[in-house]
Amino acid sequence: MMTSKRLDKFFYALSDETRLKIVRILLYYPEVCVCQFQDIFNTSQPKVSFHLRVLKEAGIIKGVKVGKWTYYSLDRLPDCIEVLLREIPIEEVNTSCEVGDEKS
Repeated sequence: MMTSKRLDKFFYALSDETRLKIVRILLYYPEVCVCQFQDIFNTSQPKVSFHLRVLKEAGIIKGVKVGKWTYYSLDRLPDCIEVLLREIPIEEVNTSCEVGDEKS
């Protein structure tokens, strides 16, 4: 059961356009490296990490560290939210990590 505090964190996490786009990307690409998000959003690692941390603290995504990179995937997303997010078209995104993919 979701507490009021957890529900607040959940909706806060989804209230930002960048974080919403991160979740939508993870619906279509099950695992994305933090470096890929930097390229997708053309922004710095600290900004991307802030958004990822908010989503992680809300229990929406999870991260797995492999070498020096962290790969993110969806953790828990209510079915009704997933259905709504899938209805919003997502433009093509480049999910290749130009820095070098150390994951094997």
